[in-house]
Amino acid sequence: MRKFVIHAAALTALSLMAAAPVAAESKGDRAKVAVAEAQGKIDALNAMGAGGDVPRMTADAMAALRSAQDELRAGRKDEAIEAAHRASHLADTAVGVAERDRREAAAAKQADTAMAAQAQVSAAQDQAVAAQQQADAANARATNAEQAAASAAADAAAARAAATTPPPATTVTTETTHTTTAASAPVRKKRVVRTVHRATTHPATVTEKTTTTVTPR
Repeated sequence: MRKFVIHAAALTALSLMAAAPVAAESKGDRAKVAVAEAQGKIDALNAMGAGGDVPRMTADAMAALRSAQDELRAGRKDEAIEAAHRASHLADTAVGVAERDRREAAAAKQADTAMAAQAQVSAAQDQAVAAQQQADAANARATNAEQAAASAAADAAAARAAATTPPPATTVTTETTHTTTAASAPVRKKRVVRTVHRATTHPATVTEKTTTTVTPR
C-alpha cells in the first residue's frame, strides 16, 4: 500500500513536469495564432479602402497589433494574446462600420438613381401632355379653318346664285285724276208760280289709273 502511494505521487509529479512544456507551448501557439488573426483582419480592412471613421479605427487596431507583437517577442504570451484579441476586436468593429457605410452609400446611390429615373418619367409625361395640348390646339385650328372655308364657299355660292337669277319685275301704278265740269241743268218755268230754280253746277271728277311694269336689265 505504501509503495502504491509512492508510485502514484511519482507519476503525478512526472505528469506535471511533462504537461508544463506542453501548456507553455500551447499558450505560445495561441498567442501567435491570435497575432496572425489580427494581422489578417487588419490587412483585409486596409484593402477595403473605407473612409469616414474607419481609418482612425484601423490605426487603433494596428497599434494594438504592434503591442501584441512586442509582447510576443518579449515572451509575455498572455499579454500578447490579450493585445492581439484587442486588435482583432478593433478590426472587426472597423469592418462592420465600413460595411455599414458601404451599404448606406449603395442605398443612397440607388435612391438617387430611382429619383433620376422618376424625374425622367415625369419629364416625359409632361412632354406628352404638352404635345397632346398642342395637337388639340392644332385640331381646333383646323376645325375652325374648315368651318370658315365652308362658310366662305356658301357665301360664294349664294353670290353666284344671286348674279345668275334675274330680279323680279317691278310694277309701277300711276293714278291720273282729271276734273271736268258738267253742263248746267236747264231751268224749268211753271205757270202758276213763277219761281226760277237754278241748279248748282258740280264739277265731275274722272280718275284714270295707269299700270306700268318695269323690268330691270
